[in-house]
Amino acid sequence: MDPLTQASLGAAAAALFSRGRNVRRAILVGATAGAAPDVDVFIRSATDPLLALEYHRHFTHALLFAPAFGLLIAALFKGLFFWKRWSYRELALFGIVGALTHGLLDACTSYGTLLYLPISSHRESWDIISIIDPIFTLPLFLLTVCAFAWRRPQFARVVFGFCMLYLCFGVYQRERAQSFATGLAEERGHRPLQLTARPSFGNTVLWRLVYRAGDQYYVDAVRILPFRPAIHYPGASVPVFRLEDAHALLPADSILARDVERFRFFSQDYLYQVPDEPVVSDLRYSMFPDSVEPLWGITVNPQETEAHAEMVYYRDPSQRSFDRIWRMIKGEPAEF
Repeated sequence: MDPLTQASLGAAAAALFSRGRNVRRAILVGATAGAAPDVDVFIRSATDPLLALEYHRHFTHALLFAPAFGLLIAALFKGLFFWKRWSYRELALFGIVGALTHGLLDACTSYGTLLYLPISSHRESWDIISIIDPIFTLPLFLLTVCAFAWRRPQFARVVFGFCMLYLCFGVYQRERAQSFATGLAEERGHRPLQLTARPSFGNTVLWRLVYRAGDQYYVDAVRILPFRPAIHYPGASVPVFRLEDAHALLPADSILARDVERFRFFSQDYLYQVPDEPVVSDLRYSMFPDSVEPLWGITVNPQETEAHAEMVYYRDPSQRSFDRIWRMIKGEPAEF
């Protein structure tokens, strides 16, 4: 998630282990440790565009790596700022607790987080909250600021109570969305081989549904709220892009073929080819939750198999696009 959310949750977690006199240092160390794993965004290459995708939410987000991050942050605070006044043991506790929250919170989104390295390279994604969600972030941030201002760890307990309730609501909404998608597939006579429901941008009301039946992906959206009927926004379907398709186009040992495999792993197998373009895209994301228009993809040019794939982005940040998403969140017709 965004750095503000990560820092706020790390600070609140550390504050849970503090007392009134040391709550501010807990918040400072916890916030720094909570945001620190995102230093992996600096892992990138001018010649290999996929390197940034490959290493974001990688080893720095693993649960087994979190204690090392926490100890490092504690050492920095102890050595650079408060080498006499603060106990390193105390700072280490705050740092470790703050760092542990980072990967767990990212795993709540749908992007995919390598929580279990080096034991497993599984990309964990629980699909219960959007990567950016102001309804989650703003109360979390404000309550953490209150804990700092008034030196009251009690605010941290309120923060965690709110976070748990909101994430549990996300689980409830995800299950309802998945159940709706399963029913939709049955109505169409499909037996899904893959099926996911993911929250759309900034909310847990409007969900993107993607399932695979045979060699086709089907995309729809649903707006769901407790005690209200679901509102379905029909989407479209696209052919699955399989590794066999890549092997038919590219030598198996080529750089480009390896890049397709790297992108497949990042995309958790949700690959399709953009019509009339030499681009393989990630179907998990789109500007609109009911659309098969891509958000990003990679170029696959069979004439340049020994060059790295280039990233391609498709974004429409216009007011008209945001207005359409807002209408869908409200349950209104979504036609342009």
